[in-house]
Amino acid sequence: MPYILYQISILLSRKGDEMLRAGLFERVSTEEQVRFGFSIRTQIDALTEYCTKADIKIVDHYTDEGVSAGRQWRKRPEMVRLIDDVVAGKIDIILFTRLDRWFRNVSEYFKVQEILDKHNVQWKAIWEDYDTSTANGRMAITIFLAINQNEREKTAERITAVLSNKV
Repeated sequence: MPYILYQISILLSRKGDEMLRAGLFERVSTEEQVRFGFSIRTQIDALTEYCTKADIKIVDHYTDEGVSAGRQWRKRPEMVRLIDDVVAGKIDIILFTRLDRWFRNVSEYFKVQEILDKHNVQWKAIWEDYDTSTANGRMAITIFLAINQNEREKTAERITAVLSNKV
């Protein structure tokens, strides 16, 4: 059984006959991301279709439009609202399209993951496959997050250099 189906089956067994409740998280920070197929609309459509096929109840959409995933999670308004709903017990699973839509900052990811673990809330990137149940799976996530963070920081450095040269 694929890992995510295993995760969902565990969550469903915890919930009994109730539908799994999902918070859908969408994020885009640049126009370039929109041009490459990561628009908010594209993410909403994909996540909604996933929930329909998996018979998952959508609690709400949490959309960080124009917000960097490298920021502190407490400075991302929709992330704060999502975590508030997690703590309030409204969500069983958080769905997003790709890990880089969720976080591009390793330390901030682990702060949020600690909250999710405390409240038994899982997450799933529907276009990618991650396994948080093993040491190797958790290490891989950390590596991918570090790569995403590095990409974000290098882009910021290039933009700063271009702007300073224009002056």
